Amino acid sequence: MSFKSFALVTLISIFLIIVAGSVVRMTGSGMGCPDWPKCFGLIVPPISIDQIEWEQGKSFVQGQMIIHLEQLWSANTDFVSTETYNSTNWILYTKHDYAEFNPANTWIEYVNRLIGAISGIFTFVMLLMSFRYWKSKRKIVYLSALVVLFMGFQGLLGAVVVFSVLQPVQITIHMLMALLIVALLVYLISELPTAKKSIKLSYDERLRKMLVVALLITIAQIILGTQVRQLVDVVSKSLDYGQRELWLDLVGNTFKFHRSFAIVLIIVNGLLFIRNYKFNLGFALPKYIIGVIFIEVLSGIILTYIDMMPLMQPIHMVLASVLFVLQIAFYLELRKLKTI
Repeated sequence: MSFKSFALVTLISIFLIIVAGSVVRMTGSGMGCPDWPKCFGLIVPPISIDQIEWEQGKSFVQGQMIIHLEQLWSANTDFVSTETYNSTNWILYTKHDYAEFNPANTWIEYVNRLIGAISGIFTFVMLLMSFRYWKSKRKIVYLSALVVLFMGFQGLLGAVVVFSVLQPVQITIHMLMALLIVALLVYLISELPTAKKSIKLSYDERLRKMLVVALLITIAQIILGTQVRQLVDVVSKSLDYGQRELWLDLVGNTFKFHRSFAIVLIIVNGLLFIRNYKFNLGFALPKYIIGVIFIEVLSGIILTYIDMMPLMQPIHMVLASVLFVLQIAFYLELRKLKTI
């Protein structure tokens, strides 16, 4: 497989992390595994509650966790339980006080972590493959190394999210880091040697400045969107998941800002599309950007006005990520054209 093909596969794997993360948010599975990097102290997570409960004559391995007296406990050594519970065999888990088990949530979070681990392996293999450019274009090796470094940091952020019991700020930082990795991969791919295109493209400085504004608005929308999602979770839980018609009203100004920025996003990207067409600049990406925005807005309308359909939540988030990637790719295309 060529390096470019493998880099594209790696990029897709990062997108799968975003998709899996969106599903985790949609299903409320973020604390499905209360520890990190294992799940209840196990490499393969439990499928039933009896696996994480104390029981007479049961074998436990060091680090294995149980829920006892509504608290998490970790085995401090390998042992077989006797007739009575022996507290000296256990260490109280103190990173947080969340002690619940839902098998569906546990496995959804586990799959999310598994995809992340596989993506991490892909980035490391990509780094090894990049050394073929060591003599011809060393920048590719450095960018590949940076991707691996960022992926490692992203894994640590995942641990912070769990230990913070899904604090909104930590979730937002985790999401932005994923987008930064995606942007870096797109940049890496854009730097790979390619055959010259026969399509004539014209650089336009005003178009570039408009695109920067559009990118900043997209990032702001993603941040606001994660905050809206978190606030909706809090409100829905306080209402015992009933009275859905009140959720967005109770979220308040955060949702209103998110909705208003959507209008600004449409206008700015629409102007990008018009300018590219009017001055015959020759770029193809603006039409794809407009298409994604149309579907994104439609998914937002469905989320808002059609009973907050759960299916649309991950779709809405993934579309925002696709929009970000297209805008980054467009910016890099303009940037490269400027230097010619």
